Amino acid sequence: MYKEVVCPAFAKYDKDGSNAIDKDELAALMKSLGKEIDDDQVTKALKDLDINKDGVIDLSEFSRWFFTGMQSYGGVSRTLLKLKKGTGAGGILTSFKD
Repeated sequence: MYKEVVCPAFAKYDKDGSNAIDKDELAALMKSLGKEIDDDQVTKALKDLDINKDGVIDLSEFSRWFFTGMQSYGGVSRTLLKLKKGTGAGGILTSFKD
């Protein structure tokens, strides 16, 4: 499942091929999926998903998020990103709560 689903989904959103999803890519990802969020919401989502605090979401962080049901790591409901079931490698982010 990792190579078939997670890696292609990550690559789809890593637009610049840097092996990381940055703040602009996260915002663009949300917008392309019809869920435009403001800058503050993008910042909060990135901070929550960025475990090592390097400012980007790497494949390891994306994978952890993917395999833990796309829940907030901190146990705080400020960030709730979920992939819609049944979308395969494309994965659609369907909800965001602040």
